Amino acid sequence: MNIIEKRIAEVANLPSVSPGDKIELTPDWKLISGKSSHSVFKAYWNQGYEKVTNPAKTFFSVTGTEEETTLKFCKEKGIKLIDCEPEDYFRKEGFKQNGTVLAGIDQQIKCMGGNGAIAIVISPAAMADCLATSSFSLVIPDTMYIEINGPLSKQYTGETLCSYLLDSFNDSLIGNAVILGGVVIDQLNIQDRKNLSYFFQLSGAAVGLISAEGPMGQVESAIKIKL
Repeated sequence: MNIIEKRIAEVANLPSVSPGDKIELTPDWKLISGKSSHSVFKAYWNQGYEKVTNPAKTFFSVTGTEEETTLKFCKEKGIKLIDCEPEDYFRKEGFKQNGTVLAGIDQQIKCMGGNGAIAIVISPAAMADCLATSSFSLVIPDTMYIEINGPLSKQYTGETLCSYLLDSFNDSLIGNAVILGGVVIDQLNIQDRKNLSYFFQLSGAAVGLISAEGPMGQVESAIKIKL
């Protein structure tokens, strides 16, 4: 198992997981943000659910356009309302991201993999079920490790590295877990890591993680890139 699989197995209380395994996973945090937020609550109500499990670990990122019934529901159920992106809220509150398993509905949360979080995007309907039951179904994906080595020259920033990787891999990573490592990672500042982590969202990866220590275990494929 690699670093992603080890943490998922730990959270799922399983001795191990392998690609293709279908498991039930209870995330450390549930994040409701983005344009499909209302669909989560609509699905929840349509299913006739009444209970919200572990609301203290559930965030709803508001934009100011929400219906009053939605805001009232969140307040009654104890769901935390935040007025910024989940990543910014975690940083502001000092919540640990490294190794944390997150479930969300907005593709942008995959960027939290730049801080070591394992951010998994699920459908609004699956999130509605997760609110009520605490878990969601996950099929363990194959993992690719991409090692980026060499000195970080002025021509490479987190943004240009992201573009370089997108041009290199096109759509070949869709549905895979991706781990980015190599000596370049230690040379990136916080903003560059964030900009590089957009690669996980834009490449269509199922989940992505930046790990300066590498995959820390077995992966299905690996490639080394020298700048």
